[in-house]
Amino acid sequence: MAIPLQKRANDLFVSYGHADAPVIDPIVGWLKRWAGLQVWYDKTSGDASKRSSRLLAEGLQSARGSVFCLSRNWTASTWCEDEHDVALTERRENDAYLVLGLRFDDVEIPPWFKVANVLDFRRFDLPAAAGLLRSLSPNAPTRVDNRQDLYFAGPWSRPSDAAKATLRILQQQGWRIVGDSPEYPYFQDAAARIRAIIATARGVTAVLPYDVAHPPHFTSPWILEEVRIARAEGKPYLLLAEDRVQLPPELAADAFGGMALPLPPDGPGAAFSQTLQDFDEELDRRPYSDARAYSFLAASLLEEQQDTTDLVSVVERATNMPCVRGQSLSGQHVQQAIVDRIREAAFVIADVTDDRRNTLIEAGVAMGADRPLHLLCRTPDGGPSKTRFMFQDREMEWYRTPMERVGAVYRMARPYRRRVFAAAN
Repeated sequence: MAIPLQKRANDLFVSYGHADAPVIDPIVGWLKRWAGLQVWYDKTSGDASKRSSRLLAEGLQSARGSVFCLSRNWTASTWCEDEHDVALTERRENDAYLVLGLRFDDVEIPPWFKVANVLDFRRFDLPAAAGLLRSLSPNAPTRVDNRQDLYFAGPWSRPSDAAKATLRILQQQGWRIVGDSPEYPYFQDAAARIRAIIATARGVTAVLPYDVAHPPHFTSPWILEEVRIARAEGKPYLLLAEDRVQLPPELAADAFGGMALPLPPDGPGAAFSQTLQDFDEELDRRPYSDARAYSFLAASLLEEQQDTTDLVSVVERATNMPCVRGQSLSGQHVQQAIVDRIREAAFVIADVTDDRRNTLIEAGVAMGADRPLHLLCRTPDGGPSKTRFMFQDREMEWYRTPMERVGAVYRMARPYRRRVFAAAN
């Protein structure tokens, strides 16, 4: 039986031709050190059939995605097609499983290679690095700049027909339905991450399945914990519970409508539409500042436009939220607008290289507003790394190259990632 994605130990499995190791090594090292990913990468030589069997058992099925390093050496290997087939099987079983190709030379891609997303990696530079990081988000949502996120707390593995029906109805209401990302082990050091996602949502809807294995409430304790987080954050939440679920009285009393709605096996009935309209009106009465579903990037105004575009796009794809920059704001009171956006951001990333005033001010505003602040700075050429006085008590990420910086920015942004549910079938 396959291990569920959220319980797998690795982010990526790397399939490569053994002779390509000198080229692949730096990229894998960058993914681990700078992007912060867990990568399964085996350079051990030996009998090909045994190696392939071990890779399939310990590698592909221990990861949440596969990266195929396409080259003449890879196509000449005896196990590449087997690894490709297993990866596609994983993808068919779970559409959140990532399958990605990187092209390292002018190899002719085999007709059986069915991966649509193949990136040009004949040069490992900033565009290639940023393209890879953007592609690490499977099923990227078509809507990013949305202030109508609704957090969905429900069963992850093998969702019931009732949960699927509820999702369809919620999406028809016009909300963007989000949840915790399947990239992380569920509720393993996750409370802070999930709280951050719920804090940036308009409200929460929870589907509570009956589960005899979890008395005294006979439902998922993890979904109940998400509801408790919503209650603590002061977010409106709507509860739907299957028959025989015994909810904690305080959670039911504070739910929208003062109770949990019954959830039949085939999903909510016709009367649910009116409840959703009433719930929507409740959400609209609350200020948008309650849902800080965006990040803020503070960096030099003198940077190359393409470098900044790459950073912003990587942050947006890593989080499934928009990323705002001060220079993109306009109007008569632009300085106040920048301060307001920083104060309401889910988090702020600031590159304080060269002590540029605008970046230092924006980082200072984030500190004063107690926003989560992540700092990075280029290591001076030939000089020591010296932390600015105002940041002495804060962690600083020092980088030397543009690839190191974009990897660090991805690593900083990724914990804020939210899953965006595709339209339910």
